[in-house]
Amino acid sequence: MPFQELLDEAFPSSTDADVIRGVGEGIMLADKTLENESFLKSAVGQDLRGHIRRSGILFRLHQMAVAGDLPFDASISEMPRGNWHWLELRSKNFTSHVCRTDGPDLFPTDTPTRQDDRLTNQLDMFRPSPEVVPIKGYMAWLTFGVGDSGALGHLCWGMPNATDDVWLARTNIIRRALDTAVVVKFEAPAARADLRFRDHIEEALKGRDDDQGEQPA
Repeated sequence: MPFQELLDEAFPSSTDADVIRGVGEGIMLADKTLENESFLKSAVGQDLRGHIRRSGILFRLHQMAVAGDLPFDASISEMPRGNWHWLELRSKNFTSHVCRTDGPDLFPTDTPTRQDDRLTNQLDMFRPSPEVVPIKGYMAWLTFGVGDSGALGHLCWGMPNATDDVWLARTNIIRRALDTAVVVKFEAPAARADLRFRDHIEEALKGRDDDQGEQPA
């Protein structure tokens, strides 16, 4: 089966509305926290806007997967390099991590962790067929970008080549949702979710030295 079919089977169009909703609500949750929490209104807090938005997305997608709104297995764990955390979404033979990119077809900032991550897609050079599944399965990225207005700009599933910046398969989630007339209904973050996320951010920032370890983009 071609890589594109494998990717779309693991992350099908039936999940598009909830993936878009989860990412959009994660951004809303982060921006609401930035606006309402005094400890984040400083210049340092604004410097962390991108990281806090990413945290909001991970937090909300994880919530939705645990609640069964997304049909993926999900866990938040410490990244293998540095002292940051990431969300792992698992479906079929794929594991996916969330990354920010500057455009729908662009790659995220290169880091040692992402170099290690994408090596999962290195197949036996003598058996390059997609029918050959690596021992740990395939790896994909859920890439997103936020526009100047603070709204979700782009959102894609992408399966990167192990070493070169070439997509083995890529699905533009927003475009696919538009083509299939998917209706996405966003919900404002509930007060309880606000409190849990605020506590999550305070704990994540407590004692953190931003100059140590690898930072996610």
